Amino acid sequence: MDAQEIRTTFLDYFAARGHTVRPSDSLVPSSDPTLIFTSAGMVPFKALWTDAPLQFQRAASVQKCLRVGGKDSDLENVGRTLRHHSFFEMLGNFSFGDYFKQEAIEWAWKFSVEVMNLPKDRLWVSVFEDDDGALELWKKTAGIPEEKIVRLDKKDNFWGPAGLSGPCGPCSEIYFDRGEKFGCGNPECRPGCDCERYLEFWNLVFPQFYQDETGNRRPLERRGIDTGMGLERLALLVQGAESNYDTDLFLPILSALKEIVPAAPGPAGREAEHVIADHIRALTFALSENVLPANEGRGYVMRRLLRRAVRFGRKLSLEGPFLYKLVPAVVEVMKESYPELLESRDHVQRIIRAEEERFGDTLTLGLEKLAEIAGSLKKKGEKVIPGGEVFKLSDTYGFPPELTDEVAREEGLEIDWPAFKEALAEQKERGRAAWKGLAEEEVLPVYHEIGKKFPPVEFRGYDRLAVRGEIISLIRGGKETGRAGKGEEVEAVLDQTSFYAEAGGQVGDSGLIKTPSGTLEVAETARPLEGLIVHRGKVIEGEVAPGEAEALVDRERRRRIERHHTATHLLQQALREVVGDHIGQAGSFVAPDYFRFDFSHFEAVKPEDLSRVEARVNEMIREDWPVNVFHLSLATAKEQGALAFFGEKYGRQVRMIEVGGLSRELCGGTHVRRTGEIGIFLLLSESSVASGVRRIEAVCGDRAFEKTIHTREIVLEVCGSLKIAPEELPGRVEKLTERIKILENEIKNLKKKKAADNLGEIIEQAQTVAGVKLLAADLGETGMETLRSLADEVKGRLGSGIAVLAGKEGEKAFLVAAVTPDLVKTGRHAGNIVKEVAKLIGGSGGGRPDLAQAGGKSPEKIKEALEAVPGIVKKLGMGSSQ
Repeated sequence: MDAQEIRTTFLDYFAARGHTVRPSDSLVPSSDPTLIFTSAGMVPFKALWTDAPLQFQRAASVQKCLRVGGKDSDLENVGRTLRHHSFFEMLGNFSFGDYFKQEAIEWAWKFSVEVMNLPKDRLWVSVFEDDDGALELWKKTAGIPEEKIVRLDKKDNFWGPAGLSGPCGPCSEIYFDRGEKFGCGNPECRPGCDCERYLEFWNLVFPQFYQDETGNRRPLERRGIDTGMGLERLALLVQGAESNYDTDLFLPILSALKEIVPAAPGPAGREAEHVIADHIRALTFALSENVLPANEGRGYVMRRLLRRAVRFGRKLSLEGPFLYKLVPAVVEVMKESYPELLESRDHVQRIIRAEEERFGDTLTLGLEKLAEIAGSLKKKGEKVIPGGEVFKLSDTYGFPPELTDEVAREEGLEIDWPAFKEALAEQKERGRAAWKGLAEEEVLPVYHEIGKKFPPVEFRGYDRLAVRGEIISLIRGGKETGRAGKGEEVEAVLDQTSFYAEAGGQVGDSGLIKTPSGTLEVAETARPLEGLIVHRGKVIEGEVAPGEAEALVDRERRRRIERHHTATHLLQQALREVVGDHIGQAGSFVAPDYFRFDFSHFEAVKPEDLSRVEARVNEMIREDWPVNVFHLSLATAKEQGALAFFGEKYGRQVRMIEVGGLSRELCGGTHVRRTGEIGIFLLLSESSVASGVRRIEAVCGDRAFEKTIHTREIVLEVCGSLKIAPEELPGRVEKLTERIKILENEIKNLKKKKAADNLGEIIEQAQTVAGVKLLAADLGETGMETLRSLADEVKGRLGSGIAVLAGKEGEKAFLVAAVTPDLVKTGRHAGNIVKEVAKLIGGSGGGRPDLAQAGGKSPEKIKEALEAVPGIVKKLGMGSSQ
């Protein structure tokens, strides 16, 4: 029976017993913010054991799960055992206030022995240590002798909650005895042992309690059943395989891997194969759901998985990008159950390849440095890598600490983690000290006092720019005050206002607050606390005091902000249409003069795609679509496809902005009424702001018109200087660029000829160091290409010797080291020499024994570096490696 048949058979079995078959939820939990990923089949149903409305009381599903990061992580065991995975599928049946232990045990037993045909005499079960009821049910229902029922403690047989809070309870597990050849040899070996003999394949959880974030438990409103059975483990048993990796879920992926491995790996390469096969499944599924590699959160977990797989690829002699080639094999295995993988296949491959290329050099350099550290420690007979070295690998070379930890364990070494954490803390402290402002503005006590004294400020500025209200508090110098005179800066709090407070990337409003006795010019509006809106400005007329007031928003400024804000929604829609629906907002800044939009994407957007995006946004503007506002439940908004801003917290009721029936986003900002009010959209730039995050800057309306006019004036001025028509400008620029390149090459050749002409004089500077002819020379304004060419000529003229040549171009310094063939045979190594010299010019480098190069950022230190060359050559001696 193949895996697809197992899925279908399981769901049909429980559908016949009154269960509603539910589709798999996404890997990113749709209803539980305490979980980084969906780690069990029960996660989508957590609320149904408490007070959520019930559409059904019985359910069955095959749920995609990911256990990497958090308390349920299996990552460290992946590859080392034959049964643990980062990504897996969980078969589950559930009861919410309906059936309990008896039916769960009876149905699980019958499915195992009557449907899956597992031999009864090979099955064992475990129960929670004091769950006599479950033990008796197993004896009565399944006829299992008591000697095959094992009582286990809380660590093994009490499950949950998934996340920080939720349903939990005792559980009972079914094990398959695989025989002595899989065992540990201990005569007391039985279920609960960590060896491979007793394979736990089905966990029956009896949710009876709700555990809160403090660890306190109360009885569940609806006790029930939550079972979970790993598809991979059941496939192993049904298909008679030696391990999960020998089932039809993995064999095609491993076959694809073997096709790209340079040489057939031996038994030692099996762990690497298993890690790669496991991780590519996890990556394919997560990336297809737009969980993109990043430096934090879920994205960091993806990056860690990918880098771990790449590192294991090196053990199979896979040097270049290779993971992306395995994606089609994963899709082929899984497409029947998850057809959406077909649509995202190419997209996933592009992301993985880009990440592999980005990490390749980092991995090579990091492994080299780590090998040097490990070799040095072993020579001294030491077994602990200093925390400072681990920090340097991470901070300087970008080599992840978790990979350092894995390699260290493989080498029989440990890491001084306290020292690493201390170095990390010192770096953070240095960063804080260097920052001249406050990273996070402190909420002043006065704001808390006002928040307690008065009801929440009512914002009425969505549909009006002038509101009559009352100033309920004035703040100056962090304290409440009774009045503020002309020229004084003050903060005003009104009971109701038309001023939008900065939030969600949209800047706050400015304008005037008029009172019978004076006028406050508002420069910015902020929300220091939920429900409190503060107007910050200066009194420009009379004096201002608590009492009657009129809030007047700067109309033109607000209109510009609204144009830009609605344009961000149109831009996201256009990006998703043109570039791909993996695009998701990662931040924004909406101001009156321009806006920027940050979005998740793994590479620069192609120029032709940017042109299409710009054209599409302007098309949506010309179509003059209505911009509609809806207030609805979060669940309903998500059902309608509303996009949410990552990291934003939403209540049960949300505000959804719908533009033209296409774009739907959860948003609390202000917008135009129809897209035609935006006028025109002009895309200014597209750039990278972080790994996996791109940024577009743009302008709209009158600001776009002004920018267009300014650009036209520049073009006309340049064309006037060149005495050409505007349409001739691209061709003329191309010709001028070609001419500049020709002249630059001529200059380069002249410099090279001059250096070659002076080579005889330079070689005369050679000295003898440790019995070896050594030349260390500064060639001045000379680039790397010329240095490499001259190095070959110097080797020929020296006959036998070592040369270190230096040059510079602008703020960059260059080094080339060359060693003649006879000295290479004695162990001299140009790469080791240039590495040491490069440190003195603020750089790094390496290369072959006969020729190596380096670059640095301190050309002013070239003289000092060359003076140190004789000492470095002496120190390295013959055959040394650093």
